[in-house]
Amino acid sequence: MAVTLLRRAAVVREHTWDLESIFASDADWEQAFANVEAALPDLARYRGCLAESGTVLLEWFNASEALVQIVNKLSVYARLGFDVETTNQAQGALVGRTQGLGARLMAALSFAEPELLALPQATLDALIASEAGLAIYAHYFDNLGRQREHVRAAEVEELLAQVGEPLGTPYNAYGVLADGDLRFAAARDSAGSEYPVARGLIDALLQSPDRTLRQSGWESYADGFLSVKNTMAALMAGNVRSNVFRARARNYPSALDASLETANVPLAVYENVLDAYDRHRPLWHRYWDIRRRALGLDHLTGGDIFAPLDTDERDVPFEQSVEWICAGMAPLGADYVDTMRRGLLEERWVDIYPNAGKRNGAYSSGTYGTRPFILMSYNEGIRSMSTLAHELGHSMHSYYSRRDQPFIYSRYTLFVAEVASNFNQALVRSYLLNHNSDRQFQIGLIEEAMGNFHRYLFVMPILAKYERAVHEQVERGQALTADGMSKLLADLLKAGYGTAVAINEQRDGITWAQFQHMYMNFYVYQYASGIAAANALAVPIAAGDTAAIARYRKFLSSGGSLYPLDALHVAGIDMTSPAAMDRAFGVLEGFIDRLDTLITG
Repeated sequence: MAVTLLRRAAVVREHTWDLESIFASDADWEQAFANVEAALPDLARYRGCLAESGTVLLEWFNASEALVQIVNKLSVYARLGFDVETTNQAQGALVGRTQGLGARLMAALSFAEPELLALPQATLDALIASEAGLAIYAHYFDNLGRQREHVRAAEVEELLAQVGEPLGTPYNAYGVLADGDLRFAAARDSAGSEYPVARGLIDALLQSPDRTLRQSGWESYADGFLSVKNTMAALMAGNVRSNVFRARARNYPSALDASLETANVPLAVYENVLDAYDRHRPLWHRYWDIRRRALGLDHLTGGDIFAPLDTDERDVPFEQSVEWICAGMAPLGADYVDTMRRGLLEERWVDIYPNAGKRNGAYSSGTYGTRPFILMSYNEGIRSMSTLAHELGHSMHSYYSRRDQPFIYSRYTLFVAEVASNFNQALVRSYLLNHNSDRQFQIGLIEEAMGNFHRYLFVMPILAKYERAVHEQVERGQALTADGMSKLLADLLKAGYGTAVAINEQRDGITWAQFQHMYMNFYVYQYASGIAAANALAVPIAAGDTAAIARYRKFLSSGGSLYPLDALHVAGIDMTSPAAMDRAFGVLEGFIDRLDTLITG
């Protein structure tokens, strides 16, 4: 198990992402920053003039989008540079400056939507009809009209844009604390050897066959967060209050309503996720009991959740992962596979390995006009291979959306974001299960699948319940405390684990502080809906259904040009029906049955 953390400066260049493809140097970044600052005052000349003609309105869209594109590139360059070295204060300063510039740009743009919404619909329709170049904005105008009652007067919109930066402080401070300043005691294995504990290393420690090391690592990790629990609680409370403020400022009844209605997702979809989890919770109880028996334990603890059942330790080098992923994704076509392979092996899309100060977790980033970029901490195992496949799903979704859509629709909504990522994992997993019949390899693959389903159909629904509860507390005027939030989450975990897992109320309860996703305003439920859609889509495509492949490729290219539920309809999925979530739990049950047979047979 690789546990050595290099300093960022010692990381091999080929293992890092190619930020020079965005800006060749910090000096180029500074010049682009200065260009945006210089251009901001010119936007004021459009205020009060958008209804003059379709030509003026199109000029406004072109001018504003050009600046937004540059600021997005500035932000990606700054944020990606910071996330691989969160102790680098100079890089952190670039992030702060970009956020400030972005807030000023949003303030300068904020008059436009209130001004357009103040126009009679007939006047707006005539403007659009008078200029052919405005035709692509039809969906934008439809979405704008849908949110009419939540767009405020120009002065209020400008103020809301300006407060965006300070309201983002909890998110930024969490990243600095959790990924940079937080320190963990060393873990010890059964022989007394010490191992460093860090956000980028905890997964490898929790997957160790040495129970002493797993337990020690889990305790150290939880205790690190417990040591700053009150600071974490203050940040969480600040984040929740920010969400509630934004919702109330825009006349939504709640923060949850604001999140759902902004994406045009009905409450029933959210409720389907939580209801499906509650109905299928006995599946999880069965799974934990299978693991308990397989490990020969009276009960599991938090340190045993990812204990390996696959007794053959096999290295899966990064290059092997690339080959497996490309083979698994072959049904989508040679162009899809060639683009992935080039990005992984030639264009340096991925910042591959952990280093000191690197942000925990994995994500796909980039923006219109850049390559996709993937952050991860690869650790030479099947789970890392699956994480890479997951993030590549995001990246390829972004690649096709940016390639095939104009800038205004180049970003897909968060609701569909987890579909392509989980789809990649499902397709690669299906390929490997069908091409390697070795019992231990199959166990390892199913363990990887169960780790994925554990995150998406266990942890995320539980966090969604938690997130809703803490927002409702604040909306009722109640305070959030570290111990209160930990008690809430520990109770939710206890119900999910059943009798096979012994809960440590403090250490399990502090899980809420370990997920930056909790700062993303009702994002976590979308992981569960995403895996449901992805697995339903993967079955016919893995079987070579050409019509299903064509529908899915069309979905990948749709970007934000459709409402999210409509985009999924294009792919062939209806997320308003409970059936989609039930199918996902059906896939989960199949893996549990197969694992039980492999272990007991």
